[in-house]
Amino acid sequence: MFKIRFSMRFTLGATIVLMGVLGLALALTTGEIYQYQTLENERTALEELVQTSVGEQLHDLEERARDLGLALQSQTEFRRALASGRHDMLVLQLVNQFRQYFVTANIIKLEKLVVYDANYRPLGTANAGALAADNDAPGCPALIERARPRTGAERLRSWTALCLNHHQARYAILVPAGGLKPTGYIEVVTDPVPVLAHIESTLGFPVRIRDARDRPVYRSEAWPPPNAMQHVLVAEHALTTADGEPLLKIAVMRDVAQLQQGLAKTRWLVMTLAIATTLIGVILAFYILEKTTLQPLNNLALQLRRVGSNKDHLGEQVEPGGIAEIRELGEDFNQMARELDRLYGSLEHMAFTDPLTNLPNRARFRDSLEESVRQYTLAHQPFALFLMDLDRFKVVNDTLGHQIGDLLLQEVSTRLRSVLRESDTVARLNNETIVGLEGKMVARLGGDEFAAILPRVSSIDDASAVAHKLLLSMQDPFLVRGHAISIGISIGIALYPQHGVDIDTLMQRADTAMYFAKNNQCGLAFPDTMQQAELI
Repeated sequence: MFKIRFSMRFTLGATIVLMGVLGLALALTTGEIYQYQTLENERTALEELVQTSVGEQLHDLEERARDLGLALQSQTEFRRALASGRHDMLVLQLVNQFRQYFVTANIIKLEKLVVYDANYRPLGTANAGALAADNDAPGCPALIERARPRTGAERLRSWTALCLNHHQARYAILVPAGGLKPTGYIEVVTDPVPVLAHIESTLGFPVRIRDARDRPVYRSEAWPPPNAMQHVLVAEHALTTADGEPLLKIAVMRDVAQLQQGLAKTRWLVMTLAIATTLIGVILAFYILEKTTLQPLNNLALQLRRVGSNKDHLGEQVEPGGIAEIRELGEDFNQMARELDRLYGSLEHMAFTDPLTNLPNRARFRDSLEESVRQYTLAHQPFALFLMDLDRFKVVNDTLGHQIGDLLLQEVSTRLRSVLRESDTVARLNNETIVGLEGKMVARLGGDEFAAILPRVSSIDDASAVAHKLLLSMQDPFLVRGHAISIGISIGIALYPQHGVDIDTLMQRADTAMYFAKNNQCGLAFPDTMQQAELI
């Protein structure tokens, strides 16, 4: 039987070519993967930015609507009309509110005002563009149904809700009237779309808003047409009613053409380096064909296949073997591996590091959180999750500008790292060691929100000690470009596994505790008891 016999030259040449193809495939695949990962991380960051900005805009709308309701009930005529229960007098007072500054200056778009008695029966209604409406037409029925079962001190609180009214998105707030013993309630119903459109000026990105039927209700003039979207990144945040019905979709667009060009340039640099190194290897292999052995070449091919199957082997070096010429080939291969490993590390740093503070970002923090859970599974090593949010940071941004705010965030991150330092014992009070925290991580999740993982912290006392150290570190004012800025920090603490055995539950409970601490100005809180700690 005829057998094809290949010369050693051909065999060696084919081996080197195969190595080159695998190297090029690895370089191309690595570039594509990290280009995709980088863009997805940018999209995630933009989505978080949109979500934060939407929350801020709705909070501002709530404050302004509440002020309108409080201004109405402060009027003597309104209190008399409410006490008498006269429909005509109440409607007249409600209609007058549509002429107030907040409404006429387009600070809020007021759609409806409804007055209820203490049992939530409508007494009078006024609509935008109409003298009066039916008395039995609440602006947001879901809000009234949620408020109706309230008793005691709960009846003194203002309640808000997003809802649909005749297929239109509405934001309603229910304000008690009558002081400490409410005699009625005022429902202020507004259109949230104009307020949400301010995100464009806040973030500096074009905005598009669609309603529950996917119909456009607002679109920035700078929003590109559908045929010009190939170099843009769109992040969308959906708002729903309390019942989970779709309400609005707020989308923000960012031009990523420059980022894509940078990623493409890096990818072609990797490809060029791989091609050049492979060609040198082929020429060298044919030159030393007669004086070589196959084993060193097999070692190189084996390493390349390992790299192709697992990128963790990318930076590993191969010990050159054989005669001098083969050693050169091995050294060239190692050089290529080092360069690819360096580029890989650079891309990984871009994908998992916050560019402002140089702290790990949300994606890296979540990976570390997952690793902490795995460590508990393997070694029963508990840990504490700290979610931290700066107090009064928005005031700094609004009064001194975002540039000062960014510098302040950098100073905060430096101070946090100095408290949670790299030494084994990072929290001391009165020269007493509280706990060893090797392997801890401090990260910036976005905006003015930070987080930390503290290994081997398993008790409320230990976690409180570290948290008090953090609170103490924020007492001294920050000096930023001649400004002495005093801010605080609110800390929500969740212990694993006491407060949750999965990441999402742990994050949610720590987040709830953080907002409890912020709303109650108590510095820190735990999710199970919402235990407060005095601000130091």
